[in-house]
Amino acid sequence: MRPPLFILSLLGAIAALTLNAFSLASQNPNASVTLVSFTAEWCPNCKILDPKMDTAMEAFADGSVTRIILDMTDAERRAQSFEKINGTLFANVYGDHLGVTGIGIITATDSGEKIGCVTREHSVQEIITALEDAKIAVANKPPYERRIKGAPCPKANSKISL
Repeated sequence: MRPPLFILSLLGAIAALTLNAFSLASQNPNASVTLVSFTAEWCPNCKILDPKMDTAMEAFADGSVTRIILDMTDAERRAQSFEKINGTLFANVYGDHLGVTGIGIITATDSGEKIGCVTREHSVQEIITALEDAKIAVANKPPYERRIKGAPCPKANSKISL
């Protein structure tokens, strides 16, 4: 006795979803996430956000998320910070947000794309969750389709959220 057609269709759909999930999971096996932190000694928001990012990064001691700290305190430190990322995909993030402090830009290391942002408004747990969401997005989605929810970034060179 043959199974009804709808059961065969259902089994086919389940198989297709399983294969699709498997292919997505292995889409970007070497991609990772970097938190680009814009800070300054004079920045009151940084005094709140920086310790939260420090604590959140402890959850990624395995190296699955890295952090680059860009100091915007003065011209000399801005130049030193630019030298850290000059010639890398993070140079665009630096250029886009130069002058904005008290923000962490969640970035895909393979494309340099901005995935999301964290600010002083985020708790340590919200920062950890945003970074975990970013890791999943980077591993499972193609570049430039990885934006995560709940972590808006200011427009380039402004303080207005997208």
